[in-house]
Amino acid sequence: MVTNWLTYRGLAVELDTLLRDARVEAAYTQRKQELTIELSKGAEIIALQCSVEAGQARLLPRMQHARARRNSLDVLGDLTGRVLRDVTVAADDRVVRLRFEDDWVLYAVLFTQRANIALCDADGTLVDTFRRHALPIDPTRLVYDNALRLPSCEEIHAVFLGGAGLNALDALRAVRPWLSGTLAVEILHRADIPLLANVELFSTADVDRVCDTVRQLGAELTQGGCHVYFEDTWPRAFSLTRLQHLNGGSEAHYAGIAEGLLDFSRRGWVTRDVEGLRSRILDAARKEAERVERSLERLSSETQLRRAAAEQEKFGNLLMIHLYDQPTQPNCMVVPDVFTDPRLVVSIPLKPMTTVLENAQRFFDKARQTRASIPYVIERKALLESTRQRLSALMDAATEARDSKTLHSVLGEHESLLRRLRLTPKGERDDAPFPFRRFTVVGGFEVWAGRNSANNDELTVRYARPNDIWFHARGVGGSHVVLRVGSAAGEPSKEAIRMAASIAAYYSKHRNARNVPVAYTEKKYVRKPKGAAPGSVIMERERVIMVQPLLPEGATEE
Repeated sequence: MVTNWLTYRGLAVELDTLLRDARVEAAYTQRKQELTIELSKGAEIIALQCSVEAGQARLLPRMQHARARRNSLDVLGDLTGRVLRDVTVAADDRVVRLRFEDDWVLYAVLFTQRANIALCDADGTLVDTFRRHALPIDPTRLVYDNALRLPSCEEIHAVFLGGAGLNALDALRAVRPWLSGTLAVEILHRADIPLLANVELFSTADVDRVCDTVRQLGAELTQGGCHVYFEDTWPRAFSLTRLQHLNGGSEAHYAGIAEGLLDFSRRGWVTRDVEGLRSRILDAARKEAERVERSLERLSSETQLRRAAAEQEKFGNLLMIHLYDQPTQPNCMVVPDVFTDPRLVVSIPLKPMTTVLENAQRFFDKARQTRASIPYVIERKALLESTRQRLSALMDAATEARDSKTLHSVLGEHESLLRRLRLTPKGERDDAPFPFRRFTVVGGFEVWAGRNSANNDELTVRYARPNDIWFHARGVGGSHVVLRVGSAAGEPSKEAIRMAASIAAYYSKHRNARNVPVAYTEKKYVRKPKGAAPGSVIMERERVIMVQPLLPEGATEE
């Protein structure tokens, strides 16, 4: 009922009492789609806030309000200095009129869509509007007073007993536009009539119950005040009457409509903020959990890796036994499997344009690398499973948090995980794309790789820290690669350094080579000469490691 005509009528009655004979001191805006009118009455300063936001149009008096020193703009200048005579509402229409002593009028057109504020002079000529678009109606042609005129039983009977094809909700709305929404549901609940029942099936007794309920609610409306219903601490419904059709939750009664609306709106804003924050956290956590699951699925098991290494070593040994044999098929050698059963044969794939000896050495290298990757894969799997558990704990905690304080406490407990989810410590979405290729290697250390020459400069000059380990393929063009020393506990192991070097070799012009020399040193020994071309640096105290150009198993690019 926040935007129901009855609510605006009740507000007009309260504002007429509160603001009659008050003088306008200023009219300004400091929030989008919200006009603030400061009025003085005796020693009091009262701020009347007029929102024209779609679906949230309202008038609310505030006794404590301060104008912002910046980002505040004066509007409706002709309003300043005028004394308010009365506040009334249009009959059955959501337009509130503020009339001043010299017959100038301020109209608050509080429609759900295209709400606006208009100032007219004593002749009814439009002087100014708050929003720069045409008014949806001519407010000067409406009739204004604060009387509550309930529909008569004759009107209700005429609609219900003659409204072919209407259901009960539509019939009430046809009687009066403001007999809709929450109020209509309450009327039909008290009258024990189904909401969507066809009025053609109604008896005279059914309609009489509707009439009696409307009169009963009319009597309650004259008592003033309002009710707000909560689910836990969240506002569920606002009403000028007690709602019998709502089950569960709690209820608060307010002596004034403005007081109840203010609390309902304030809690609603908090709720929207909480729900928006919760949604951002859960969305980001679910996407990251899906990525972690995909990474776990791609990881080979320890048994699979040991079996693969054994097979690669067997292929190498079989090729060494048949070192001087000629392949009987292109790119393939078929030999007896003397290590399993000599009666069986095995087909060994060969790399084109290479000797049998070179292929044997290639299989020995693969077996060695596969065995070397086993500790990393085990550690990587444990890290991913730990991340999966942390994500699950974050999603559970965010789902269970019932208020803003609890939800922000959850953010504080998972601050490191938020960075992984690209959320700020306040839960805001960090939409800026990560500028570099990013990997995770053994030990949980992050490795960043540049994408082009300018990006290389940015990584080396702006992002890399003095103690990070800097890599580059020796003697050829390629990406600058940085192993982030502080991105995990302890110091990077030799295996982490080898994997980072392999990434540097992979993103170089020697990607297709068998082995690539990669130079590395601490970033503090890397400098860019003045005037050097993008990506060009001078490196001191370098060490060189020979690695294969590849992305190690499980080290997925982010």
